Amino acid sequence: MGRRRRRADVVVALVAALARGATAREYPATIGARDAGAATSSARARDDARATCENAHVDARRVVDDRGRACAWYEVDSVTGCCSTTTTAARYACDGCDESARCCRDYETCAACCQGPTHDVEAAMKRHARGRNQIATGFFEDAFEYCKSRCRTQPSVTFHENTYAYDTAYCYGDYPVNEDPVPAKGKKTFAGDSADES
Repeated sequence: MGRRRRRADVVVALVAALARGATAREYPATIGARDAGAATSSARARDDARATCENAHVDARRVVDDRGRACAWYEVDSVTGCCSTTTTAARYACDGCDESARCCRDYETCAACCQGPTHDVEAAMKRHARGRNQIATGFFEDAFEYCKSRCRTQPSVTFHENTYAYDTAYCYGDYPVNEDPVPAKGKKTFAGDSADES
């Protein structure tokens, strides 16, 4: 499936490059830049030259791309899949995030903030397996994949299914940072705790 996806990405990138006026001879350099290894600072610079973006969202209002921009759905370039650079969406913006707890109010901001250069994403990718505490599932290959996964609802911020303990429900950090923050909506209990314990 990975090979099929890569082939589809290459076709989309080729069409986008040709639409911009690139010749077939110029295009292979774009492919090489895209497939060039792990997410390092030099890889992030090459990512900006890529023709397409991977993006993610949890609702129809906002989108986050793999370049670290969160934007409204109508600000996404329909050809490249990237958030427009002409928007006010700052790269790696952490607006609405609690930096000490490493949690944000919405998923898209969390995934954009997590990719920022101030967070040691490369080291974190080596500590966290794709499946929670299951090393056999392998580790993350790039910063965007890691941030998308970490910002999905963490068990430590939910009471039950989709009932959140905090206003900032999407977290990319580890718990406990120092300790699990005090829930804004009441005392959080875990399985086996009695209701009268404090």
